Amino acid sequence: MNNDIEIIEKKKMELSNCMLTVAFPTVGLISSIAGHHIVTSLKLTEIGAIISDKFMPTTVIHNNYPSPPVRIYAGKKKCGPKDGCDQIAVIMSEFMPPFESIGPLVDTILDWAEQKKCRVITTFEGSHAGEEKKDEDQKVYGIGTTPYMQKTLDKFNITQMDEGMITGVTGVLLYKAALNQQNAMCLLSKAHSQFPDSRAAAKLIQILDVMLPGIKIDPQPLYEEAERIEEKIKTFMEQSKPTAPQSAFPTSMYR
Repeated sequence: MNNDIEIIEKKKMELSNCMLTVAFPTVGLISSIAGHHIVTSLKLTEIGAIISDKFMPTTVIHNNYPSPPVRIYAGKKKCGPKDGCDQIAVIMSEFMPPFESIGPLVDTILDWAEQKKCRVITTFEGSHAGEEKKDEDQKVYGIGTTPYMQKTLDKFNITQMDEGMITGVTGVLLYKAALNQQNAMCLLSKAHSQFPDSRAAAKLIQILDVMLPGIKIDPQPLYEEAERIEEKIKTFMEQSKPTAPQSAFPTSMYR
């Protein structure tokens, strides 16, 4: 673990075989929106934080309680009627870490996920959409870091991205997980880059809901309360003044 970055677990929780979702700001803030929705709708507990002197000197106040800018949430295992038990944990922040901290941060996350024996790491990412989204823009794409993850994407009929580029925390996490042969995937949706896009986030939540049959993550509130949710996330972002990464993909992949 990097000496400048530390994970503090204020509540020990068994996370073996869980899905760990990593949600840092991206295009349309869809990762932040999805992360907030998962935490809120499932009533996940804040079990820890990732801290560093290089991170933005700020605190996030929620329900009268001050928390570090990078928090870890988790819930107990929930079992479905047929497909065994599922569990989800979320690492979430409203700001992007400094450029020089991204590599060490990803190393810390991957090491922790391995120690906790997480089954898979999932990230959400947005790519730029025009002012008017077309039908093909609603399609969700995926990237898997191992043959197992690529088969998983095929199993759920998620089109895999052939060519492109992803920056920021997600980009570094994907290639480092691939080098380590750790199971990780990224779900991508086209999103408006000029304002928070909760509808694009809802598309990704729908996929996650199917992948975790033991856990019900209803995306409908993201559609019904889009304006309120987007305004709340925008307020968080303006207060912390993050620098969001840019993800660029060739238009041919959306034909």
